[in-house]
Amino acid sequence: MELGIMSRALDQAGSLVDELFLAPAKLTAPLWSGRAFDRVAYEKELDYYIENGYVDKPETFFTLPEKLPEFSVIEQNLYPGGTCEVIAYTSGYETRSPLLRQRFNAYAANRTGYLVCWRHGDAGRKTVLCIHGFMMGEPRQAHRMFRMQKLFALGLDVGLFIHPFHWRRAPGSRLTSRIYLQPEDVCFMSECAGQSVHDMGNAMAILKDRGAGEIGLIGASLGGYALADFIGKESSPRFAALMVPAVNFMQPLGLQHWLRRFPVDDVLWEKVRKVCGLTSPLNLMPRIPVENIMVIASRGDRLCPFERVQELCRKWGLTRCHFRTGGHWLVFTNIRGRAWYGFLKDMGFIASGH
Repeated sequence: MELGIMSRALDQAGSLVDELFLAPAKLTAPLWSGRAFDRVAYEKELDYYIENGYVDKPETFFTLPEKLPEFSVIEQNLYPGGTCEVIAYTSGYETRSPLLRQRFNAYAANRTGYLVCWRHGDAGRKTVLCIHGFMMGEPRQAHRMFRMQKLFALGLDVGLFIHPFHWRRAPGSRLTSRIYLQPEDVCFMSECAGQSVHDMGNAMAILKDRGAGEIGLIGASLGGYALADFIGKESSPRFAALMVPAVNFMQPLGLQHWLRRFPVDDVLWEKVRKVCGLTSPLNLMPRIPVENIMVIASRGDRLCPFERVQELCRKWGLTRCHFRTGGHWLVFTNIRGRAWYGFLKDMGFIASGH
């Protein structure tokens, strides 16, 4: 009983840290948007996704590239035991909605995707592709977060997928990568999620073209959200590891704090809710075996609410689910490393002696 009380207290402490992280954004929400919102135009954008069946059949919203994209190695540097390469490729993503296409494509830097690879140099190596979180796309930062040096030392090649509007895809400073998650503009946000899935397909195709062996994926936070969507569309990954994954944008973002440019009645609010939930992995079913999917989540997480992660685990029938004490940032039980490396062994990516 005492342990249960203590665990709940630690979960609450983790939740508090997350709420403190979210509070400034909610308070300053009306100041963020630079777009001049017009209710009639806004509702017309929402209606496109509803009237064209994407809300009723979310699986039809996502697209994958039909062919290998044009790409080139634009940087190559020595890395202990191999090389680190930056690959640029043409995204080729087309927004589902023609109403957003001009505005979306106006961000020229985002039309080029980037894949960072740490390679040993020989073909056929098992490869882990890492999918970073929101505003976490800087390669050195991701290198530390995913402990890529250790994965590389274990004999794996490692890749880093860069989300739309992050790192060199952002239109300006690091803060402008916030454009990916615009709670006041759920249509644009949905298209960003759609482009993540599409460009993950580009990244997988490039890795295979360059001789990668089996490819497994790990995504954290926003990366977990996009990865869950990806395996709802694509069956080729050997495995998917979802670390503190986001599952639905509606709850943590608190849309009521953001959409204040014009009065929002019940009818419009319902449309906003539907389009905001359009890209949630809860709308999909995985196309890889459920035993090849692992989830690690925190019970007190408020950025990626634990209740939604539980819902995903139940719907998908997942058995490799590890729940730890704490929140998104403040964690009190260190099960992530043990579960992750155990999972890699089970998937045949590293030897049992490691």
